[in-house]
Amino acid sequence: MRNTENIRQYSNQPRLVNVLLSFLILSIGGLIYVGCRDKSLLMFKWFNQLGLSGAVDTFRGLINSEGVYGWVKNSLPDGLWLFAYMFLIDAIWNGTTSIISYIFLFYLPVLALLSEFLQYFGLMPGVFDWIDVASYSFAILLFLIIKLIK
Repeated sequence: MRNTENIRQYSNQPRLVNVLLSFLILSIGGLIYVGCRDKSLLMFKWFNQLGLSGAVDTFRGLINSEGVYGWVKNSLPDGLWLFAYMFLIDAIWNGTTSIISYIFLFYLPVLALLSEFLQYFGLMPGVFDWIDVASYSFAILLFLIIKLIK
């Protein structure tokens, strides 16, 4: 009985690591957004309504977004969030290789890339950006490399 418990605990450790890693990556992307993006975004209105404007402004002052490169401010969070999504979905499905698990895993990455190209052709509102495409592609590629190494 003790052996079975150890095996179950061991098999859940990689899932827990993936979940924690995805939340860490998601948090980093979120902090970049809060610290560097334009205050006209809807989330800053929410911060104000929640009484968090002072704390957000203090954080933004510490970051001093004027010195942050544009790609870090505008594209890196998107790549980080996509990477975090893929790790979280992989943890939820626990390495299952069914078609439905692949649909969940690659739905958002395909949608992210598709949305950029729809913007390019004027079929979706927004501004097409090759750096966003590179960010998404790098996140997908890095995830696949890590999965192959494991």
